Amino acid sequence: MATDHSVRIPIFIKLATLSILLIFLVISTISFSMLNKQRKQFVSQLINLAESMIRIAANNAPDKLLGEEDLALFQLVNDIAENDQVVYALITDENNIMKAHSNIEEVNKVYSPPRNITFLKEANDVRVSSFIHSGEEILLFERPLMYRKLKVGDVHLAISQKNILRNIRDAKISILVLTVITITLGLLLSLGLSRYFSSPIMKLLESTKALGMGNFDHRVSIRRNDELGDLGSAFNKMAEDLALKEKIKDSFGRYVTPEIVDMILANPDNEWMKGSEVEATVLFVDIRGFTTLSEDKEPETIVELLNDYFPRVTDIVVKHGGHINKFVGDAAMAVFGTPVPNPQHAEAAVRAALDIQKEIARLDPEKKLEDVGIQVGIGINSGAMIAGNLGSRRRMEYTVIGDNVNVASRLTSRAKAGETLISRQTYELIKDKDSLKIEKRRMMPLKGRKMKIAVFNVLGLEEDQNGDGMQEAVQE
Repeated sequence: MATDHSVRIPIFIKLATLSILLIFLVISTISFSMLNKQRKQFVSQLINLAESMIRIAANNAPDKLLGEEDLALFQLVNDIAENDQVVYALITDENNIMKAHSNIEEVNKVYSPPRNITFLKEANDVRVSSFIHSGEEILLFERPLMYRKLKVGDVHLAISQKNILRNIRDAKISILVLTVITITLGLLLSLGLSRYFSSPIMKLLESTKALGMGNFDHRVSIRRNDELGDLGSAFNKMAEDLALKEKIKDSFGRYVTPEIVDMILANPDNEWMKGSEVEATVLFVDIRGFTTLSEDKEPETIVELLNDYFPRVTDIVVKHGGHINKFVGDAAMAVFGTPVPNPQHAEAAVRAALDIQKEIARLDPEKKLEDVGIQVGIGINSGAMIAGNLGSRRRMEYTVIGDNVNVASRLTSRAKAGETLISRQTYELIKDKDSLKIEKRRMMPLKGRKMKIAVFNVLGLEEDQNGDGMQEAVQE
């Protein structure tokens, strides 16, 4: 059988892990969406700010540029550059000479556009581009300076996204901290919830193992008003039913073999319990002179005797593969060969009868009604009979009926104390058994039958007695 070497992971860990992954996935999705939206908002705000500043410059610079008011232009550019997001601001004339610059050292130099500039968009005469400066992406805004529909120069404004990136970074840190806190709380909550659900499952597992080991008194304690609580109650009900079934099996097992018990409990409504003709052997055992012995005895004494006598008979019958069909007064009826088929049913019944005789002879003197010994007569017959459930819907009994059953009962009535009488049908089934010592009796009438039948007396086993096989002596 292959061995499973996979790592066993408790269910509460699986549930906790799943919960954490779900929390992480949800937070990551929300965070990514929020950061992306926030970045777009920051960029949009920055563009609006830059467009506002470049419009202010475009509205105020043409007159000052044409009037060569360099100081006024410098003040205008300097006012714009005071915003910490502005990298630089400058104004060029129609010859592309920088007439004003936030860095005064660049004034009167020829303007050169930044390298690797990338065009982004153009709207309302404002051209927006980007370039990389010192590893940072810079937004460049440019607009022509118009004086009475004539271009007299340009204004250039470079805006840094450092604040945006810093705000995004701060937002990421905040979200990260919030994520860690949420995951920690989620972990604790998921562990608690996982324990909440896995704890009753573990209890059910332990209880299942206990039932598997035969401890049917074990009960699971799940005090929950939910489906798991219902499951616990159903499990306890199942344990009670199994305990009851085991008690029934144990009680029934005192009268029949374990194979019959298992068959009946496993298939209570199967075809084998319906009436059908079978080949079997019936054994009746009856205490001789029981009425006379118990006439002047206390009922308690009689009950005590029977409670010692019947278990001995039952144990022997079960030992030889039969089952006790019923007790009637001081008599017992046993059946061999049904419902579990046994080709050697006749031999099993005869050997059981011999053991019963031996066991009765060994009864303790204290159990013999004040030293008055008891002896039994046994009758055995084999043949076809009807076996199945008989009775009403409220009370059913598995038994055998038929003429061959009646013959066994009549043989018991004719058996003297210590005798085991069998019919010819039974004898024919065991005559080849050299270990059995049997004597043939005269043809004997039986009550309720018109014709006499051949009767044989089983004396014992060869190892128990001296002599040869079957004795042909004819006795009354």
